[in-house]
Amino acid sequence: MYQNFQRVIENANVIISTYECEDMGESQQVDPTNGTVGFGSALFGWAFTLTKFAQTYCEKFKLPREKLMKKFWGENYFSPA
Repeated sequence: MYQNFQRVIENANVIISTYECEDMGESQQVDPTNGTVGFGSALFGWAFTLTKFAQTYCEKFKLPREKLMKKFWGENYFSPA
Protein backbone atom coordinates (compact mmCIF):
# COMPACT_ATOMS: atom_id res chain seq x y z
CA MET A 1 0.00 0.00 0.00
CA TYR A 2 2.92 2.37 0.76
CA GLN A 3 4.03 2.10 -2.87
CA ASN A 4 0.56 3.11 -4.08
CA PHE A 5 0.57 6.22 -1.86
CA GLN A 6 4.10 7.04 -2.93
CA ARG A 7 3.21 6.70 -6.63
CA VAL A 8 0.16 8.97 -6.26
CA ILE A 9 2.23 11.64 -4.51
CA GLU A 10 5.00 11.41 -7.11
CA ASN A 11 2.41 11.76 -9.90
CA ALA A 12 0.90 14.79 -8.18
CA ASN A 13 4.37 16.36 -7.95
CA VAL A 14 4.92 15.77 -11.68
CA ILE A 15 1.67 17.58 -12.45
CA ILE A 16 2.56 20.42 -10.08
CA SER A 17 6.01 20.76 -11.69
CA THR A 18 4.47 20.82 -15.15
CA TYR A 19 2.17 23.74 -14.38
CA GLU A 20 4.02 25.77 -11.75
CA CYS A 21 5.18 29.24 -12.76
CA GLU A 22 8.66 30.59 -12.23
CA ASP A 23 7.26 33.54 -10.26
CA MET A 24 5.65 31.20 -7.69
CA GLY A 25 8.85 31.29 -5.68
CA GLU A 26 9.59 28.16 -3.69
CA SER A 27 8.61 24.85 -5.24
CA GLN A 28 5.07 23.76 -4.50
CA GLN A 29 5.93 20.05 -4.27
CA VAL A 30 4.08 17.96 -1.71
CA ASP A 31 5.79 15.66 0.78
CA PRO A 32 4.18 13.73 3.66
CA THR A 33 7.24 14.34 5.86
CA ASN A 34 6.63 18.09 5.55
CA GLY A 35 2.97 17.76 6.53
CA THR A 36 1.73 18.83 3.09
CA VAL A 37 -0.18 15.61 2.35
CA GLY A 38 -3.39 14.45 3.97
CA PHE A 39 -4.75 10.90 3.92
CA GLY A 40 -8.40 10.14 4.43
CA SER A 41 -11.59 8.37 3.54
CA ALA A 42 -14.85 10.23 2.99
CA LEU A 43 -16.65 6.90 2.93
CA PHE A 44 -15.47 5.93 6.42
CA GLY A 45 -15.18 9.48 7.81
CA TRP A 46 -11.52 9.67 8.80
CA ALA A 47 -8.51 11.77 7.82
CA PHE A 48 -5.02 12.50 9.12
CA THR A 49 -1.68 14.00 8.17
CA LEU A 50 1.64 12.41 8.95
CA THR A 51 2.26 15.36 11.28
CA LYS A 52 -0.82 14.52 13.36
CA PHE A 53 -0.01 10.80 13.35
CA ALA A 54 3.57 11.45 14.52
CA GLN A 55 2.35 13.92 17.16
CA THR A 56 0.07 11.22 18.55
CA TYR A 57 2.94 8.74 18.95
CA CYS A 58 5.97 10.95 19.71
CA GLU A 59 5.47 10.76 23.48
CA LYS A 60 4.86 7.01 23.42
CA PHE A 61 8.06 6.30 21.47
CA LYS A 62 10.05 9.11 23.16
CA LEU A 63 11.19 10.46 19.78
CA PRO A 64 10.92 13.93 18.22
CA ARG A 65 7.92 14.37 15.89
CA GLU A 66 10.11 15.20 12.88
CA LYS A 67 12.14 12.01 13.27
CA LEU A 68 8.98 9.92 13.59
CA MET A 69 7.52 11.50 10.44
CA LYS A 70 10.56 10.38 8.46
CA LYS A 71 10.41 6.91 10.04
CA PHE A 72 6.71 6.52 9.29
CA TRP A 73 7.10 7.49 5.64
CA GLY A 74 10.57 6.08 4.93
CA GLU A 75 11.66 2.66 3.76
CA ASN A 76 11.32 0.87 7.12
CA TYR A 77 10.34 -2.75 7.48
CA PHE A 78 9.76 -5.10 10.38
CA SER A 79 12.05 -8.11 10.43
CA PRO A 80 11.28 -10.75 13.09
CA ALA A 81 14.91 -11.97 12.82
